[in-house]
Amino acid sequence: MEDLQSQINKLKYQMGLVGESLDSREHPISTLVITMDWGDKELDRAHDIFEKFEGIIKSQKEPNWHEFENDFYEQLRIGHQTLKMVVLAFHRNYQWIHVCEVYAKAKECSEFHEITRPKKP
Repeated sequence: MEDLQSQINKLKYQMGLVGESLDSREHPISTLVITMDWGDKELDRAHDIFEKFEGIIKSQKEPNWHEFENDFYEQLRIGHQTLKMVVLAFHRNYQWIHVCEVYAKAKECSEFHEITRPKKP
Protein backbone atom coordinates (compact mmCIF):
# COMPACT_ATOMS: atom_id res chain seq x y z
CA MET A 1 0.00 0.00 0.00
CA GLU A 2 1.27 3.44 -0.94
CA ASP A 3 2.01 5.93 1.77
CA LEU A 4 0.16 9.22 1.87
CA GLN A 5 3.06 11.27 0.47
CA SER A 6 3.38 8.94 -2.54
CA GLN A 7 -0.34 9.30 -3.22
CA ILE A 8 -0.09 13.09 -2.96
CA ASN A 9 2.90 13.15 -5.32
CA LYS A 10 1.04 10.95 -7.80
CA LEU A 11 -2.01 13.24 -7.71
CA LYS A 12 0.19 16.32 -8.20
CA TYR A 13 1.83 14.67 -11.20
CA GLN A 14 -1.55 13.69 -12.66
CA MET A 15 -2.95 17.19 -12.11
CA GLY A 16 0.11 18.61 -13.86
CA LEU A 17 -0.70 16.47 -16.88
CA VAL A 18 -4.32 17.62 -16.76
CA GLY A 19 -3.08 21.21 -16.64
CA GLU A 20 -0.89 20.64 -19.69
CA SER A 21 -3.88 19.33 -21.62
CA LEU A 22 -6.05 22.37 -20.88
CA ASP A 23 -6.24 25.14 -23.42
CA SER A 24 -5.02 28.21 -21.51
CA ARG A 25 -7.13 30.47 -23.72
CA GLU A 26 -10.35 28.61 -22.99
CA HIS A 27 -9.62 27.78 -19.34
CA PRO A 28 -7.13 30.45 -18.27
CA ILE A 29 -7.72 30.41 -14.52
CA SER A 30 -7.88 26.61 -14.24
CA THR A 31 -4.65 26.36 -16.20
CA LEU A 32 -3.04 29.05 -14.06
CA VAL A 33 -4.04 27.40 -10.78
CA ILE A 34 -2.75 23.99 -11.88
CA THR A 35 0.45 25.37 -13.41
CA MET A 36 1.24 27.51 -10.37
CA ASP A 37 0.22 24.75 -7.91
CA TRP A 38 -2.15 27.19 -6.23
CA GLY A 39 -5.01 26.54 -3.87
CA ASP A 40 -7.96 28.80 -3.22
CA LYS A 41 -5.94 30.94 -0.78
CA GLU A 42 -3.33 31.80 -3.39
CA LEU A 43 -6.00 32.61 -5.96
CA ASP A 44 -7.74 34.82 -3.40
CA ARG A 45 -4.45 36.66 -2.74
CA ALA A 46 -4.05 37.33 -6.45
CA HIS A 47 -7.62 38.69 -6.61
CA ASP A 48 -6.89 40.89 -3.59
CA ILE A 49 -3.86 42.43 -5.31
CA PHE A 50 -5.84 43.10 -8.48
CA GLU A 51 -8.66 44.58 -6.41
CA LYS A 52 -6.23 46.89 -4.61
CA PHE A 53 -4.90 48.23 -7.90
CA GLU A 54 -8.37 48.50 -9.43
CA GLY A 55 -9.18 50.82 -6.51
CA ILE A 56 -6.06 52.88 -7.15
CA ILE A 57 -6.91 53.24 -10.84
CA LYS A 58 -10.55 54.12 -10.11
CA SER A 59 -9.41 56.82 -7.69
CA GLN A 60 -7.51 58.28 -10.66
CA LYS A 61 -4.16 57.91 -8.92
CA GLU A 62 -1.14 56.77 -10.87
CA PRO A 63 -0.56 53.09 -10.00
CA ASN A 64 2.91 52.14 -8.82
CA TRP A 65 3.56 49.05 -10.93
CA HIS A 66 6.73 48.28 -8.99
CA GLU A 67 4.49 47.94 -5.92
CA PHE A 68 2.11 45.70 -7.91
CA GLU A 69 5.00 43.44 -8.89
CA ASN A 70 6.37 43.54 -5.35
CA ASP A 71 2.96 42.56 -3.89
CA PHE A 72 2.89 39.49 -6.13
CA TYR A 73 6.44 38.61 -5.18
CA GLU A 74 5.95 39.07 -1.44
CA GLN A 75 2.60 37.31 -1.23
CA LEU A 76 2.93 34.61 -3.88
CA ARG A 77 6.67 34.46 -4.71
CA ILE A 78 5.91 35.39 -8.31
CA GLY A 79 8.60 37.15 -10.29
CA HIS A 80 8.17 39.58 -13.17
CA GLN A 81 8.22 36.96 -15.94
CA THR A 82 5.64 34.72 -14.24
CA LEU A 83 3.48 37.75 -13.46
CA LYS A 84 3.00 38.21 -17.21
CA MET A 85 1.33 34.79 -17.31
CA VAL A 86 -0.91 35.75 -14.37
CA VAL A 87 -1.99 39.02 -16.02
CA LEU A 88 -2.73 37.24 -19.29
CA ALA A 89 -4.76 34.56 -17.52
CA PHE A 90 -6.96 37.07 -15.71
CA HIS A 91 -7.40 39.15 -18.86
CA ARG A 92 -8.34 36.06 -20.88
CA ASN A 93 -10.87 35.20 -18.19
CA TYR A 94 -12.38 38.70 -18.39
CA GLN A 95 -11.39 39.47 -14.81
CA TRP A 96 -9.68 42.67 -13.71
CA ILE A 97 -9.62 43.75 -17.36
CA HIS A 98 -8.86 47.38 -16.63
CA VAL A 99 -5.91 46.59 -14.33
CA CYS A 100 -4.54 44.11 -16.87
CA GLU A 101 -4.81 46.63 -19.71
CA VAL A 102 -3.23 49.51 -17.80
CA TYR A 103 -0.41 47.26 -16.55
CA ALA A 104 0.20 45.78 -20.02
CA LYS A 105 0.42 49.25 -21.55
CA ALA A 106 2.84 50.39 -18.84
CA LYS A 107 4.99 47.25 -19.24
CA GLU A 108 4.75 46.84 -23.01
CA CYS A 109 6.27 43.57 -24.25
CA SER A 110 5.50 40.99 -26.91
CA GLU A 111 3.67 38.75 -24.41
CA PHE A 112 1.13 41.53 -23.87
CA HIS A 113 0.40 42.21 -27.54
CA GLU A 114 -2.89 40.33 -27.28
CA ILE A 115 -3.93 42.91 -24.68
CA THR A 116 -2.33 46.03 -26.12
CA ARG A 117 -2.85 45.23 -29.80
CA PRO A 118 -6.06 43.20 -30.02
CA LYS A 119 -7.02 41.84 -33.42
CA LYS A 120 -9.84 43.65 -35.13
CA PRO A 121 -12.93 41.51 -35.89
